[in-house]
Amino acid sequence: MSDRDGPVPDGTVWRPPPGARTIPVQRIRPGQHAFAAYGSEAGQWEVVSAFVRHGLARSEKVLLFLHPRVSTDEVLAGLGAGTSPLATAWDRGQVTVSSMRALIAPHREFTSARQWHRLTEEAELAVRQGYAALRAYIDMAWVDDLGTDIASVLERERSAEHLFTNRRYSEVCAYDHRAFGPEALRTLRAAHPVHLLDAPGSLRAEHGAGGGTRSIRLLGEADIATHAEFAAALRDAFARARPDGPLHVDLTALHFLGASCAADLLRQAAGAAAAASAGAGAGAGAGGPDATTVRCTPIQARTLRRLGSDAVRSLTLVEEGNGC
Repeated sequence: MSDRDGPVPDGTVWRPPPGARTIPVQRIRPGQHAFAAYGSEAGQWEVVSAFVRHGLARSEKVLLFLHPRVSTDEVLAGLGAGTSPLATAWDRGQVTVSSMRALIAPHREFTSARQWHRLTEEAELAVRQGYAALRAYIDMAWVDDLGTDIASVLERERSAEHLFTNRRYSEVCAYDHRAFGPEALRTLRAAHPVHLLDAPGSLRAEHGAGGGTRSIRLLGEADIATHAEFAAALRDAFARARPDGPLHVDLTALHFLGASCAADLLRQAAGAAAAASAGAGAGAGAGGPDATTVRCTPIQARTLRRLGSDAVRSLTLVEEGNGC
């Protein structure tokens, strides 16, 4: 079967399972409310730096609420803002450092309504200034700093949908798991519709099954550093797939798909097609999945086509999104 856009071979359009909500930080888009957890300052700076860089690349304004003990100079050093383009963005006010105390001033006590009102004002200001949207990274250390209880924070997180409906604002709520207990973190994580991978450059594979099909969703970076993990996850997915059923491979949550990983996917899909053909002659229970559907962005589809996806029997590419 040749590559094509749209429905999978049975005529239906495949979508990922409802629980597949984890994305790399580079995939944050306006309208998203994300949960992040960190356990070290170095790990947090990696996420914050990627969050800022990709916000600037998307012509968004970036508002940072970091730990109250972190000074502006430390923020600039952590971001490497002494070099362009971060220095330029800082000078023109596209990247701003603030605090929750400053945001809700002159009030001293946190309420959801006060915070929502101010964040809405900031998002509207960013758009008036000519930016595509506002994105905010909020270190939840402010909870202890303002003496706010977890119940109030949880209610805020569960009721904040209206901040994101006009797609002018996105937010990452970052929790230090050294300061919040495991049970609180599980509850707070569940209150967010989007979850971030722990670190840029990592790769995660999520396996799924239902309705006689197997699926694998790959998130993060598929490059030279993660090639072995990528290949192993695919081998596992192809091995789990039923001989008489399809395998769905979702690449859309990858921030980067390298040529070596893309070529490995095609090799394994071709091997599965050959195994399915051999299994058909050997009887039931033999062979691999009878079809492979790859859900991908247009950029990923171009990479796969250049590497020869048209020649892989029973492979279908289903393009989605613009790949940005």
